[in-house]
Order: sequence, then C-alpha cells, then structure tokens
Amino acid sequence: MFRLNFKASVATASKNSAENYYMIGLADDRYDYKNYLLFQRPIKLGRYEDADAPHNGLYAECNGDVCYNGCKAAKITSELIVFEIQDSVITVDISGVKIPKRFIQYCKEIFGDLLSIEGQI
Repeated sequence: MFRLNFKASVATASKNSAENYYMIGLADDRYDYKNYLLFQRPIKLGRYEDADAPHNGLYAECNGDVCYNGCKAAKITSELIVFEIQDSVITVDISGVKIPKRFIQYCKEIFGDLLSIEGQI
C-alpha cells in the first residue's frame, strides 16, 4: 500500500458553473509545490449523460497521477484530512491552513457518502 503524508500550506475550493464542476485542492505550497491533491465532480449531469461513465464521476489527481472513481473514503478532522484512494492512503496535515468557508460544502458535494467529518473545522 502506498502512503503519502504532507503538510498543506494552501487549500482551495471552487465551483465552475460554465465547466460544470466542483473542485477542491490542497498543496504544500501555492506556487512551488511538491505535493498536491485535486478532486472534482460534475455539478449535475445532463439528461442524456451516463452517470456510470468514469468521466462523470469523482476525479482525483495526486502529484500528476489521475484516477476516476477510485476514492473509497475521505475523513476531515480539525488537523488532518485522510483520503483512501484505490490502494493508497494520503494524509494531509491542515493545521494552521486557512480553510475557505466553501471547502467543507464542496467536499460534501464531491465526496457525498464517502465523507466523514469529525469535530469542528
């Protein structure tokens, strides 16, 4: 099992209605990052779009590696976010990071039932 641990210095959350996705991101530096994570999910699917198509599910990117629908769990505490993705566990230390207000809201939209939140964020 692959494990990655890093301390985030930046957290982002955005909703792009024109491109139809929610996105959250974490990185160890705003510009000169070594470790980063991105997660995206469509805001809504069109009438004829296949909900089971990989590209219409949960997109995950970690340091250049990409997968669709591989996230098994996401757990947020006041100091850590832990992601289980395929055969990997990624732990991000978020202590001291300014978490945008919409970050938790968009995490709920992106991860749905895969998300658990412990304590006050």
